[in-house]
Amino acid sequence: MLVRMARFARHTAPRVLRPVAREDVVAVVAARDEAASVGACVTALLANGVREVVVVDDGSTDGTADAARTAGARVVRAPPPEPGVAGKAAACAFGAAATSGEWLWFVDADVVVAPDALARLLAEADETGAALVSAFGRVATPTPATAWLLPEIGLGLARRLSLDAVADPSSAVAFASGQCLLVRRSAYDAAGGHDVTATVEDVALAARVKARGLPVRVVLGPDFYTTAMYGTLGEAWNGLRRSASTVRPSAVREVASLAAALLPVLLWRTRAGKAAYAAQVVASAGGRWVSGAPVWPAAGAPFAQAWLAANALAAHRRAPVRWRGRDAP
Repeated sequence: MLVRMARFARHTAPRVLRPVAREDVVAVVAARDEAASVGACVTALLANGVREVVVVDDGSTDGTADAARTAGARVVRAPPPEPGVAGKAAACAFGAAATSGEWLWFVDADVVVAPDALARLLAEADETGAALVSAFGRVATPTPATAWLLPEIGLGLARRLSLDAVADPSSAVAFASGQCLLVRRSAYDAAGGHDVTATVEDVALAARVKARGLPVRVVLGPDFYTTAMYGTLGEAWNGLRRSASTVRPSAVREVASLAAALLPVLLWRTRAGKAAYAAQVVASAGGRWVSGAPVWPAAGAPFAQAWLAANALAAHRRAPVRWRGRDAP
């Protein structure tokens, strides 16, 4: 697990660049009831020198559109999604169609990018020839509960995902983070744009781009951006189950993950149990330190990993998953 995370950390974004004005880059932000965060998102994007920021109001019922305009964005309103269509994917596709530019920069409304984020993404694209570059940043943890749980999501991904395989053109492994995703317009169009039926629209787009023989890269940087994914454990449960309900992770694997997380606790009276628990805590603490997350909650890492495995298992239920007032497709 530590070796896999060390390999993950090798894909660090360039860090010595300053922002420059880029008339060939347009930022697209799909927003639904994000009045509290979209203003800061737009302000940070404009500070990166993009030509414009297009905010797609995806049926918001609050002041999202007004907040985005006040911050300097052009706001377009997406039509209501049809049955079976994922709202965010459809909103991203609508925003892409509403603008032009050599590069499209898709950013979530709860993300605040660093002043040099665009320059670093473009540097990675220039250096590797990538047609699509996305980035992992830092997850905001406003409460002890979120500090305990949310970093374990990224660490779990680091244990399972090989960024070397993502970068390998001979591998079918594809991945992207829609929180911060830069794609060349020609590659986006060639891949057919966003799959509007995909809940995990970022991974689906990366897979389609890579399937056409175009390079895909994922870079890391705790100082790249900050995202406020979920404010409470309840939001995290629903949001993660929504994603997992589309991916349908292996139930056998998740049962094994649940057992692996809890077994050291159940065997705490034995030396083997204490050693296994210590290994889990050390691995979590190391990953948290590298990613810029709080280190102290690593003591509860086994329970956070068990929580995430239980969430993935819950996704196998046939009950509809609701997120922001909509059922997942």
